[in-house]
Amino acid sequence: MKFKTFLFVTRGPLLIGGAVALATLVPQAKAHITLDRSYPAVVCPSAVGGGTESISLPTKGLSTGLVSGKTITLHGQKNVVVRGSSTPTFVSGNPGSEVAFESISGSSTADTVCSVGGADQWFIGGSASVTSQGILQIINSGLSDSTVQINPFGAKGALAPISVRVKANSSANLKLSSIAPGEESVALHVVTDSGRVTSYLLDHRVNGLKDLGASFVTAVAAPATTSYLAGLYGSSTKAATTLRFLVPGNIDANVHLSMYSGGGKFTPLGFDSYPVHHQKVVDVSLPQISLSTPYGIEISSDQPIFASALTRTTTGGTDFAWANQLTPLSNFKINLAGSAANFLFVGSSPALRANWIDMHGRSQSIMIYGDTSALWHPIGALNGVSFTILTKNPVYGGALVSNVGGGLNYLPLLPNQLVSRAHTPQEDLRALARH
Repeated sequence: MKFKTFLFVTRGPLLIGGAVALATLVPQAKAHITLDRSYPAVVCPSAVGGGTESISLPTKGLSTGLVSGKTITLHGQKNVVVRGSSTPTFVSGNPGSEVAFESISGSSTADTVCSVGGADQWFIGGSASVTSQGILQIINSGLSDSTVQINPFGAKGALAPISVRVKANSSANLKLSSIAPGEESVALHVVTDSGRVTSYLLDHRVNGLKDLGASFVTAVAAPATTSYLAGLYGSSTKAATTLRFLVPGNIDANVHLSMYSGGGKFTPLGFDSYPVHHQKVVDVSLPQISLSTPYGIEISSDQPIFASALTRTTTGGTDFAWANQLTPLSNFKINLAGSAANFLFVGSSPALRANWIDMHGRSQSIMIYGDTSALWHPIGALNGVSFTILTKNPVYGGALVSNVGGGLNYLPLLPNQLVSRAHTPQEDLRALARH
C-alpha cells in the first residue's frame, strides 16, 4: 500500500505538469471565437381601441402566442396575416418587421410596427383633453413582474410621475386622461426599471358620438440634434399639420426646419430658427403648402430634441395620423397585407432596391434613388416587400398607407428586428492532437 501511494504521489504532479507543458508548447492549441446570431422576438399590441385588429407577418412559418397567463404557448402560423385579440401577441424572432393594423370605426384606423421594446421609450404625441380616449398599453412579456415609471409632460412642463407594476406575461392599459388629466398636448417618458417591457400609445379621440380619429404614436429611444420624418400627407386643402417639440434638457433650443418634396428641399417661412422652450410640450402649426405628393421633414436643432407631426384630415371622414422620428434603414422585409402605399425616402442621395410580388403574382423589382429624397408609388395592393439599401449614407423612410379600413395612416419603416450577437467560444480539436 505504501509503494502504491508513493507512485500516486509521484506521478500526479508529473501528469499535471505534462498536460500544462503540452498546452503551452504546442503552437496549434487555439480557441476560436464564433459569432452566434439570432433575432429577438417582438410583441404586438392588442386591439386597444376596442375595434378589430389584424397582424401581418413578413413570412410564413413564424410562431405566435398570446401574452396572457404564466407561460406563452407558441403556435406555428401557415398564413402571413393573423387575427389580433384583446391581449397582446408575441411573435418569434425573424429578420422581418410585423405590422398591426387596427380598425376602430368606419374611417378611424391605426397602424404600427411591432417592437422589441426597451428600457427607455419616449412618446411625443397624444392628448388627454375631454375628447381623449387614448390608451398607453404596457406589455410585460417576461416571466417575472416588472416595474415601470411614467413621466408625463404637458404644455407647462413636467407633471407628476406615475409608477406601475405589471405582472409577469401580462399587460396593463392606462388612460391618457388619468396620466395627464386635462392636458391638450402630451409627451410621455416610459422607463422600465425591471423586466422585458414593450409599450404602445394609441391616441384616440371622440366628441360625443362622433369619432375624431385614431393613430399610434411611435416610440422614440432618444432625442437628437438632427432627425427626420417621412411620408406625410401633402394636400393643404384637405389636411392641416401641427408640429410637436420637446426639449428634455435644461437649455432652450433653436430649431431649423427643412421640407423635402419633389426631389427638392426648402425651409418654410418662420422656421429658419424657431425657439423652443425646454421641458415643455410645444405645438406649432405648419404653414399650409400645396404639395401633390408625400413629403418629408428634417429637424435640426442646437440642443437634443424630440419632434413629431400630427396631420388632421377630413378626406372620407375625420381622421388623423402621427409621424415620429425615424431611425436609419437597414435591409428588411415588411408585409402590408394588401394595402396600397406611397413610400418616401429621405437623406443624402438615398438609394435602395425594392422587390415584391404584384397583384398578378409576378416578381417585380425597382431601383429607388434621388438627390435629397426619393418617392415610390407602386400601383395596386402590396403584400410582402423587401428593401435593400444601396448606399452607405443613412436613409430614412416612411409610408402613407391606405388599408381596407380607410382613414389616414402613417407607417414608419422601422427594421425593428435587429440581430442580437453573442460571442461563443469554439475549441479547436487540433489542440488535442500532435502535429
